[in-house]
Order: sequence, then structure tokens, then C-alpha cells
Amino acid sequence: MKLPNEVQAFLESKQFSKNTKANYLYDLRHLMAFFEDQELSDESLKLYKKSLGELSATAQRRKISSTNQYLSYLYQQKKIDSFFKMTQVAAAPSASNPRTVAEIQDFSSFYKPLTVTSPGHFLALVILEFGLNFSEIQQLRWEDFNWNFKVLTIEKSGIKRVLPIDDRFALMVKQINNADELFTKSRQFLYLELKKYTPITAKALREQYILRQVAEGKTIYELAQNLGLLTIYTLEKYYR
Repeated sequence: MKLPNEVQAFLESKQFSKNTKANYLYDLRHLMAFFEDQELSDESLKLYKKSLGELSATAQRRKISSTNQYLSYLYQQKKIDSFFKMTQVAAAPSASNPRTVAEIQDFSSFYKPLTVTSPGHFLALVILEFGLNFSEIQQLRWEDFNWNFKVLTIEKSGIKRVLPIDDRFALMVKQINNADELFTKSRQFLYLELKKYTPITAKALREQYILRQVAEGKTIYELAQNLGLLTIYTLEKYYR
């Protein structure tokens, strides 16, 4: 069985940013080139994995993730008769490049009823739940939160991101009627209000969002899209 070339259809089925789509296209073109003279089978996928051996572990994991998503799409669309999945490469620790990524922390104490007198509490949850920085928060409008469909829509540099709203977060903030006044405040104001609520910085909270997304199985491309990043390089350390 030949590997069908449905790359464009696959990309069009995803709500990828322009940059994320380009990254997937690069990886899948590499895949299609390898299988130009190969039949699709478990054995040939092992050979493809072996051909990636000279790449960094991060690059290997990225290409394998792209391949698995594409193979899953082909199977769901009945373009191939069998379900194939490549095994990921192990994330080997490096003595010369020790892991400096933070660990996931317990923020259950943050999930208690909000009050209008503590905007810092709301800010902390927004960063923790959506990975936003202060400049992105300043661009928000209350109407961007769609409570019926449980999604937050963010537009930055012409790129639209649609992020799911967790039920727990929705329950927490349902008593807030409008946060537009807070969104118009200065960066310094947001910084001080967050500091009043918690000593944990906005950067650290954003990293916790990243760690949670990685733990939930988000690919590096999906995470970059959620964060509105134009490249994946700053995220590679979380996938080693």
C-alpha cells in the first residue's frame, strides 16, 4: 500500500497558524519523499524512524508527531486500510545540557470564588488557564469570552487563536459581569495587582500553562499555535 498524498487536505482540516502550517508541511514533505519508493507498512515506518537518527531528539520527536497525526487523519478519512503509529523516541537526559525546566505545581488554592476586590486573582487564573502575557491581556475584551461555546478568541498580529475554556474556570468567573475596565489598565497596574495576590510571576504562571499543555499531550506545533508564537524554538526544551 502506497502512502497517499493528502497533505494539503490534512493541513486544511486543521486550524493551524500560517507558521505552524509551514512547519507541518516541511515535516510531511520529508515523509512523502521517503515513501516515494516505499510501501507503507510497520517495517517501512521503522526504516523511516531510523533515517531520522542523525537529527536531534527534539527534531525526531517533532517529525514523528507530525507523521502520527497525518497517519491518523488518513485512517479516519479511510484513505488507508490499517491504522499505523510510530513509537516516539525516548527523551534521553544529557549531562552537558541538564534539564532546567520547572515542574508542574499545584494551584488548587487558586480555584476558589473570585471577588471584584481581587483583580490579581482573576489575572492569575487567566495566565494559568490560557498562557497569556500582560500585553495580550490588555488586548482582550469581555466579549472575546464565549461562555455558551466555552471558547476564548484571541487575535494577535493577524493570527486568530481559539482556546477552550475549562469548566472549572467558567464556574469561577461566572459572577464577573465584565472585565473590560481591567483589560484597559496599564501593564504596571496589572503587574502590581498580580503581585498583591501571589508572589508567583506572570512568566512563571505562563510556564505552568506550558507544562500543563505538554503533560496533556499537546504537540509542540499545537502549543506554539495556542501561545501565538511564530516559531517553536523557545518550546523545544519542554519536549526533550
